[in-house]
Amino acid sequence: MITRNFLLLLMLLISMASNGQEIHLSGGYNGSNVQEAGDEQWSGLAGYQFGADVLLGDRWFVKPGIHFLVRNLNYSYADAVGATQQEYEYTSRSLAIPLMLGRNLLDPSSDPSINLYVMGGPTALFGLNTDLDNNALTVETNSTQWYLGFGAGLHLGIFFVEGGYDVAMTNVFNGDEFETNPKVNYLHAIAGVRLQLAR
Repeated sequence: MITRNFLLLLMLLISMASNGQEIHLSGGYNGSNVQEAGDEQWSGLAGYQFGADVLLGDRWFVKPGIHFLVRNLNYSYADAVGATQQEYEYTSRSLAIPLMLGRNLLDPSSDPSINLYVMGGPTALFGLNTDLDNNALTVETNSTQWYLGFGAGLHLGIFFVEGGYDVAMTNVFNGDEFETNPKVNYLHAIAGVRLQLAR
């Protein structure tokens, strides 16, 4: 079911790209902000991402995309007598499918060399695989996680920079292996190039 839904989304993105005004290719940093650390003392670590977005529209626009995300979390716990604390790292690799609605502050039809934009919308995160450097635990990540995000960016000629913050609507894990099943917000800072298509 998930594979079929992902393929449908991918086909939709490809069809949108054929009608888009711009394609944004980007890469950069992401960080995780754990809503509930719990007894495992979850904390976010730095990760990275890269992907592509299609911009549909002018002053107002819709921006669907697909991004490969590598996100890292750290958790720790004490032994039975509370004396020794051990730390482990959890890494997840996912495909993020955002669908942003945004607005350029300047009219793009006048072809300004600098333009600022704001945007917001939902993102679906489809899990690919995970690593947990603790062989004593077997965990299952939710196959799909949902986020609601907002952000802003700056066009600089053929380049752009962008930052955003996504609030988690769903938990990370499927099951109760951990005492705390956190929701993990994430932020990103990316940069890339704009490929303008014929209009």
